[in-house]
Amino acid sequence: MSAASALLEGLIGERHVSLAARSGTIKALAWARVSTDMQEERGLSIPEQFREIRAYAEKQGIEIVAEFSEAASAFQSKGKRTEFERMLAAARADRDISAILVHDFSRFSRDSLRAKALVRELRQQGIRVISLNDPEVDPESVAGVYLEAITFAKNEAYSREVAFHTRKGCRANVQTRDPETGWCYKNGGQPLWGYKAVQLYRGEEKKGRPIIKSIWALDDTVVAGRPVHHWVRHCLVEMAAKGASLDELRDFCNAQSIPARRKQYWSISTWHALLQPHALLQYCGYGVWNVHRKNGSSRDPSEWVIVENAHPAIISEDEARAIAASRRILARKQFDAGYGKSRTSDYLLSGGLFKCERCGSNMIGFRTSGGRYYVCGSQPYRRGMGCGPGVYVPQAAVEAEAVAGLRGLLGVCADPKGFTREVNAELRRIWEAFTGHDPQAARKVAEIDRKIANIRQAIEDGLGDAAWANQRLRELLAEREALALATTVPGEPPQIDAETALAYRRHTEKVLAQGDPSERKRLLRAWVQEMRLAPERLEVEITYRIPEPIMNGVVAGAGFEPATSGL
Repeated sequence: MSAASALLEGLIGERHVSLAARSGTIKALAWARVSTDMQEERGLSIPEQFREIRAYAEKQGIEIVAEFSEAASAFQSKGKRTEFERMLAAARADRDISAILVHDFSRFSRDSLRAKALVRELRQQGIRVISLNDPEVDPESVAGVYLEAITFAKNEAYSREVAFHTRKGCRANVQTRDPETGWCYKNGGQPLWGYKAVQLYRGEEKKGRPIIKSIWALDDTVVAGRPVHHWVRHCLVEMAAKGASLDELRDFCNAQSIPARRKQYWSISTWHALLQPHALLQYCGYGVWNVHRKNGSSRDPSEWVIVENAHPAIISEDEARAIAASRRILARKQFDAGYGKSRTSDYLLSGGLFKCERCGSNMIGFRTSGGRYYVCGSQPYRRGMGCGPGVYVPQAAVEAEAVAGLRGLLGVCADPKGFTREVNAELRRIWEAFTGHDPQAARKVAEIDRKIANIRQAIEDGLGDAAWANQRLRELLAEREALALATTVPGEPPQIDAETALAYRRHTEKVLAQGDPSERKRLLRAWVQEMRLAPERLEVEITYRIPEPIMNGVVAGAGFEPATSGL
């Protein structure tokens, strides 16, 4: 340990000096991802990525603390990339971690805007994202800014091109019939309940890779004394077509111990999905593709690809029409309970804000003859299976408690000076992150100028190692050039005055008092971090937060997007 290190440790205390700093070893997390089986076959498998990352780390003297991987698209929403979010949380929680190693930046994210923002955010937290196969750039230099943008844009453009050709191939695949069975091929994914996927070997490609195709066949697995596809027909023809409710279909399947497709117990939401038009078409033997967008929303039926006689039928077309007619009769009682999922629902805490602590399900609005309540979604969906006895939380009382807590937080705004100071500090942080402004840049430039002057003086005094001096001068001049840009960022960060802060409070109070349900919901979601029902203790726990600046007009006027959206 050097004398300076020993002195520093003595001044600030050993417990404040990170292990990485003491050992001089860079500690990193390793990240690998694939999104398709084809990538596995072409040498981009997760084990192969980790092999290359480990070799690089060993060569560079980097210690890999943990490895994380995921088989998912880099374009997926944040909520679906659970391992990715877990890896980021681990990196931020351990201050000894100073790097994340990836095979290439496309494994990290192919959305160029999201990737650049995340890499910049991690860099500000002292964590570098190091790519083994992308050019190393200096993000503080002018050239580095351009190269970084080009790298991420290239990855996104490539991904979108792959997606275009993949969709084109999927469209052709579902319309192609197998020469031996006569059924149409499938593009993967879990078969509809009552069917099973059958893999077919259909020769080899030019490079010797096997051609594997998939078709659907009737699921003849025996459950409770009958093949699964017999149970499907019974539920559809003998029950749904004759007016059985979603509750009755769910209870029947659970009573027969028929395993649900994804969970142990059936729910009415599953049966609701199985009785949709595209599912009934498939039960009639039609192949249906392109029903949903990537975000899960439904496409217009005119965009669907529909192929006749694509797989064995379980019901006839007349039986499908009877089921649809029965469902229309019951449409006014959708989900057979008095609750709604509409955005305009006057249940302010529905839609995922209020959750059951016991099973993690959303608490949903529920009407009974005795009043209006929130109840764990497992109750109407699965008759409580997978959770436990239901607790009915009075709507008026719990919403009043949530709003009262929000009003209490608004007391922060009662101090115009303090509130204004907090908001302006956050606005400055966002502005500096967006523009690259460094408030310490001028001091750093002066320090570099002092070092340059010392080296030049040493050269004049006869320094023997001229090569080292010239190399060091080039490094310092490049560093100075990058810092000079940070001192010349045009403009000033957007700021608000006390009157604007008070106007925000008045607007919030107005929404609370007069806003429609959707406006009040958005307001609560901005201020409430989470709400949980603890059924055993019969308690509702509410955690609040003060939102990040939501002065959209101020931030947008400065020419950049805020860190979070407004109310």
